[in-house]
Amino acid sequence: SGIMINLQKRIKGVDENKKYMDTRICIREKLLTEEIKELERTLMGDKVSRLTFPSPGVLHEMHLTITPNDGFYKGGIYHFDIKVPAEYNNVPPVVKCLTRVWHPNINEDGAICLSLLRENSLDAFGWRPTRNMTEVVHGLASLFTDLMDFDDPLNQQAAEQYQQNRGNFESKVRDYIYRYARQ
Repeated sequence: SGIMINLQKRIKGVDENKKYMDTRICIREKLLTEEIKELERTLMGDKVSRLTFPSPGVLHEMHLTITPNDGFYKGGIYHFDIKVPAEYNNVPPVVKCLTRVWHPNINEDGAICLSLLRENSLDAFGWRPTRNMTEVVHGLASLFTDLMDFDDPLNQQAAEQYQQNRGNFESKVRDYIYRYARQ
């Protein structure tokens, strides 16, 4: 069967999968090199979003810090871990929120609901290969301002609380900032 043939090739040192992965990684690195230059230009003077690279020279692992300057989340500082898979830009980056936050679109485990990061989204807002890291960073920042989405919440309780009692929602957001997200 096909598996045996591949195994034979591998024993001979021909690993098509490795070759494929090397090509994908090479494409990803090229894309990221360009996109990060663009992103750094865009973020110059931006007081809300800051991008850093935990390992020098490793472009596909990023740390994003968002410090909203208005709205419910003002005064909080939110950390995100961004990993860009080898299949980028066919697939979106994988993003996790490292700061606990009371938010309709971010759950307590740090999972994020943002159309842009969805691979097979049926709406026009999902991931497409034409998208880039600048859009990802802007999308994440706007979760703290105008992109809060209550139709498809990840944290159902937060969304319901927002709709039923905005005052309670706001004080819980504040409480979380005080406990987990202080600058």
